[in-house]
Amino acid sequence: MARLIALLMALVSSSAAYAVQNFMDDTDSKEQAEKRAMSLVEGDMTNKLPIKGQSFRIDENVEEITLLFFREPGSKPVVLIKPDGSKWYDARYPEEQVTWYTDPNFDIIRIKKPQPGPWQAAGRIDQENKALIVSDIRFEANPLPNPLFQYEELKVEGKLYNGDKVVETARFRQTVLLDVLFVSTNNPDFDNFGANPSRVAQFEDNGRGHDERAGDGVFTGFFNLDVEPGEWLATYEMTTPLYQRVFEFGPVEVEPLPVEFNIIQSEAVDENHQLSIGVDENWIDPESLVINGETSFPNGEVRKFTVSQIESFPHNVEIANLAFGKHLVDLDIFATSVSGREFEARINDFSFIAKEPPPPEPTAAERAQQQQMELERERELAKQEREAKQKQAMMNLIIIVVVNIVLIGLALFALWWFKFRKKKVPVNVDHSESEKSEKSGKK
Repeated sequence: MARLIALLMALVSSSAAYAVQNFMDDTDSKEQAEKRAMSLVEGDMTNKLPIKGQSFRIDENVEEITLLFFREPGSKPVVLIKPDGSKWYDARYPEEQVTWYTDPNFDIIRIKKPQPGPWQAAGRIDQENKALIVSDIRFEANPLPNPLFQYEELKVEGKLYNGDKVVETARFRQTVLLDVLFVSTNNPDFDNFGANPSRVAQFEDNGRGHDERAGDGVFTGFFNLDVEPGEWLATYEMTTPLYQRVFEFGPVEVEPLPVEFNIIQSEAVDENHQLSIGVDENWIDPESLVINGETSFPNGEVRKFTVSQIESFPHNVEIANLAFGKHLVDLDIFATSVSGREFEARINDFSFIAKEPPPPEPTAAERAQQQQMELERERELAKQEREAKQKQAMMNLIIIVVVNIVLIGLALFALWWFKFRKKKVPVNVDHSESEKSEKSGKK
């Protein structure tokens, strides 16, 4: 028997519990079991489950089963009781056979080769749970236009299928993430050869953004094709806590946006800048072009503009010259392709830097005045230089005179001191000799 992935979204009411216990009887085929499970999904399942002892039966031919139990908020993970009476907990189970994912609100348990017979789930299981057998889950979205345009934004809807039927169990859809990646085909004939995958959208069924109604089974994705022009595969990634599936569509070509924008910067302070708009008439009807723009100026001011019913191209839009610096321009483009397809695109990173223009050339009178002022400045500098030299010369002279006076004074003092010492030494000698003679006469 082919591999069967079963998804049991808890179990409800006494009558519903009886149905769950018996939807995979030994005498049932795979197709009959699926039909019974789908009938449970579509039926009225509003009664509250008992806290424990809820049973369900696994057929002996099931090679793999996935159990999904939604619990009351904040409750502990469920406990699985096998047909032989042994128990599995979220932290204790045979890892080679079981994969167990626990979330604050639900448990997902995948079992390989489960033991046939009646099983039980103990825990505070949510009263809105339903039982669902999933045999061939897939996602299908509306086909993408081909070609697409760079920076194009478009709304795409899709549905989640179980076999040939749309999955209508809202709680199950809440566990699914649907992301869209554009993956390069690596065709060397296109500019996106070797480009990295780019995430362009996420499908949601929450009634927010471009999704019209929450929980209606229709997933809505809003694409923003900020990718390189070239050939891409649209890759839809469906992720649950336990497994991931990928669906590829395409290839599709992304052409350069057939509307071109350039900035003509003003060379004078009193003149405005120009936003030049051009179109490629091979791709779009030029008369259908409508543009909503918003300019953020360096001084913090924001101004909006709208362009429509353009008679000729290139068409210039004035952007006020308010301040020097970086200008950010957001552009919403609406047009009709030559094939009649309406499309819209958004550019939110278009920018330019306005630099201060150089000062104007001076007139002949201004040049003569500048020359006269320069001449006077040079004369003043020369005068200051002469005065500085004179002051320096005078200072040098004073220093020389003072040094000479000091040297002369030191020389005179030294001469006087030498003569003084020379006179003092003989007098002392004569006095000593007279004393000696007096002493000898007395004797």
